[in-house]
Amino acid sequence: MTAPGDPRAAAAWAALAAGQTDAASLFASAIAAAPHDPELLIGQAEALLAADAPEPLAHLSAAAAANPGWVRGQSALAAMRFERGDPAFGSFLQRALADQPGNGALWNAWIALLAGAGEQAAAADAARAAQAHFPDAVLRLIEADHAGLAGDDARAAGLLAQIPPMPGRARIAARHAVRTGDLAQAASLLDTARSEDPGDLGAWALTEVTWRALGAPRGAWLSGQQHLIAVTELAVPESDLAALAQLLRTLHRANARPLGQSVRGGTQTRGALFERRDRVIRTLVDAIGSALADYRAALPPLDPAHPLLRHRNAPLAAAGGWSVRLTAAGFHVAHLHAAGIVSSACYIVVPALDAGEREGWLELGRPPEDLRLPLDPLTSIAPQPGRLVLFPSFLYHGTRPFAAGERISVAFDAR
Repeated sequence: MTAPGDPRAAAAWAALAAGQTDAASLFASAIAAAPHDPELLIGQAEALLAADAPEPLAHLSAAAAANPGWVRGQSALAAMRFERGDPAFGSFLQRALADQPGNGALWNAWIALLAGAGEQAAAADAARAAQAHFPDAVLRLIEADHAGLAGDDARAAGLLAQIPPMPGRARIAARHAVRTGDLAQAASLLDTARSEDPGDLGAWALTEVTWRALGAPRGAWLSGQQHLIAVTELAVPESDLAALAQLLRTLHRANARPLGQSVRGGTQTRGALFERRDRVIRTLVDAIGSALADYRAALPPLDPAHPLLRHRNAPLAAAGGWSVRLTAAGFHVAHLHAAGIVSSACYIVVPALDAGEREGWLELGRPPEDLRLPLDPLTSIAPQPGRLVLFPSFLYHGTRPFAAGERISVAFDAR
């Protein structure tokens, strides 16, 4: 491994984060100095992908083949291959599992890979196969979760009936109860889930749609208070928006949607966009910082019981940042960002849209399809260049498809 503080490795990682064109060569130098540090190979592959280099995954693939138990490398390689549109994206990980079937971390990675690719039934089957090596309730719970997401209610119900109370069970059982129409049972299970982990935004998201479907008075407290959702126009000149759009187009090098993300019919940038040093990125980040401060100032009072307002008096900072480019018929499926406090959508390029059909509009609060809950969104918001939408991270959100053109947006979570 690279020695802590090694300047060559530090320079390579910093160059990758900043989007420098010499990042790949800096990684090559760092690897020459520390050839046994596998993490550097992941960074090198990211840099080569960013540079649109030929055979960008060759070194990482060779290392993964030579070290089947290297879970981080296997997972990173599979994700990169998926985004390049490789139909055999998981082949290295499959071979690693065949070589080391008793490696629990590899099973976890394989299940997560299948789920991230949208293959929920296959993920459930993988969790069942793993139980031949690790017969425990956690894997049965994982199997039940993915079986439910795949629409196999009977399989999910049978598994849940076998699983004793344990962390995570109440939320997964509640999701199953929502799917099968037992909202009262779902609400009770979600009370348990939130008491076990008050910070579980997945449980809060399910709670929000369940309370709203039931007409529970608590729903207004959770998602109906003023200023939880804010729409603002950023103080970014049109010329800077145009320059930002040009820059972002150069960063959308993937051929397929990102693994485990909500994008359909588009691509998403890799890495932390807000770490880049480009002037137009810095201008955008500054404008977002001002908007976040205004948003926090307008929020209702501190409320320790509320998943957002418990953080009311803490400064908010945009973390990471990424860009999404959608083309004709592109959209986002309903999802949430479970690691944030406040989530966002910031529009850079918007095509001509049919306002009557609400093409391309952002929908906040519409449940994911697997919940089978016929609930309208809390609100729908039209995209406009330079517009920033801020909302609690516990709200499900997605977008409607649009017929033609290009839409480029930037998003982040505030923490």
